[in-house]
Amino acid sequence: MTASVEQRRDPDPASQLVLAFIVTAAVLLIAVFAWPGGREVLFHQFNALGGIETTVPFWAGVNALADTWLALGLLLPFVLWRPRLAILTLFAVIIATAITHGLKPSLDVLRPPAVFEPGGFHLIGHSISSEAFPSGHTVTAFTLAGLLIFGLRPTWPWVVGLLAAASLMGISRMVAGVHWPTDVLAGSIIGLASAWAAAGLADRWPAARRARWPVPLAVVVCAICALGAPWVDVGYPQGMWANWLVALLGVLSLFVATFRYWPGRGRRLGNWSR
Repeated sequence: MTASVEQRRDPDPASQLVLAFIVTAAVLLIAVFAWPGGREVLFHQFNALGGIETTVPFWAGVNALADTWLALGLLLPFVLWRPRLAILTLFAVIIATAITHGLKPSLDVLRPPAVFEPGGFHLIGHSISSEAFPSGHTVTAFTLAGLLIFGLRPTWPWVVGLLAAASLMGISRMVAGVHWPTDVLAGSIIGLASAWAAAGLADRWPAARRARWPVPLAVVVCAICALGAPWVDVGYPQGMWANWLVALLGVLSLFVATFRYWPGRGRRLGNWSR
């Protein structure tokens, strides 16, 4: 074999797992659409979990963590640890927001509270009646998971864990009674695809990789979201533990970062490659 022949790279396990998840979600989405009444049947199966009174604070908190404000707060320690996440976050947020808010008003699918009579299902938190498809909280959850997967490049067990955590957040939207399974499946696809596209765009745009301004911008925005979390109403008062958890993680991450990036210690926050 001559030196001019390029060596094949081993497949990236993380990308393979993400692709497998997207394909599986797409197949399930088609299957649920093709199953007459399947959307309602599956919704009630998951929504029944909201009828267990002792678990309501847990599900309320999980729903809260998938809110954009709290999700950005959760990103703070990771952005401080791996500044390369800053530009990925910027690209992913733009892509995911454009797709989600382009589909929601144009399709304007009714949510469960607008379809079922009060008492016919379990409702946690505030009631919403319109623009169900896709689930914005699920898009946020899987965009966050995708950013950590492509930004941190963890080993496959961590990838599985991140996908499982995002899936739990998606399921919580049905448990809360505000989304259909089709909304959640579509949201998972959009979120992961947005993060994947953001990673590809950043890899192919050298100027974006070298830019320093996205890092301080991301840190400031994520810090505001983290530290302000306890005073933000995301619609789930029974899940306020999630707001305080995000704030605590934010304070701890900023405390640790002051030592990591203290002048003279040899680390620079604007170094995208770290």
